[in-house]
Amino acid sequence: MATILISACPHDPSTQAGYYWLRKATSIFAKHGHKVVLLRSAVLSKFHKALVDFDPDLVILNGHGGSKAVTGCGENVILGIPSWDRDLGLKIGRGNPEWMRGRIVYLFTCNAGKELAYQLIVNGAVAVAAFQEAFIFLCVDGVNQEAHSFFDAALKLPILLAGGFTFEDGCQAVRDSFIEYRAEAEKRGDKLKAKYLHHDLVNFVSMGDRHATI
Repeated sequence: MATILISACPHDPSTQAGYYWLRKATSIFAKHGHKVVLLRSAVLSKFHKALVDFDPDLVILNGHGGSKAVTGCGENVILGIPSWDRDLGLKIGRGNPEWMRGRIVYLFTCNAGKELAYQLIVNGAVAVAAFQEAFIFLCVDGVNQEAHSFFDAALKLPILLAGGFTFEDGCQAVRDSFIEYRAEAEKRGDKLKAKYLHHDLVNFVSMGDRHATI
């Protein structure tokens, strides 16, 4: 049994969507016997306490992401490297990439695949997946069928990890799922949906131990 820590703070439309779909996934994680800790109001101190108290094997961060950092609630940076983050418009005074040492990490946010993901590996993370640019999805209220394909594809990684598959198996499932949904959208003539599914596909990156499991 592994421990999965999720930070998902529903404080605006995009993070509300992330929270909704991640919360749905927690039942799948739990079904496999894993302990799931869901932080709905993460700030730096709460995030650190959860890491100390639960020592998670897999960390999933959903919030607003920049090239240097990821936020929890509002503009509270919970993981980052010291620098000015142009994407977030925030200065990170003290970084904490070493907090992910020994863990598999999914930066399920925008932009974090540009630099932060690589710095987590440098500081000892086992494996990291992220998006280099914005994670784009279509929806009306965050929970409708339009959003389903985007989140279903993206969440293949933690779902497969929870089922005992390797990190690479999960990452390949993400790519395959984006390709499948893109093909379905193209077949229907839904050019906009196909465009954004392709965007997410090509901006999904992974690094670290391909054979890692939880």
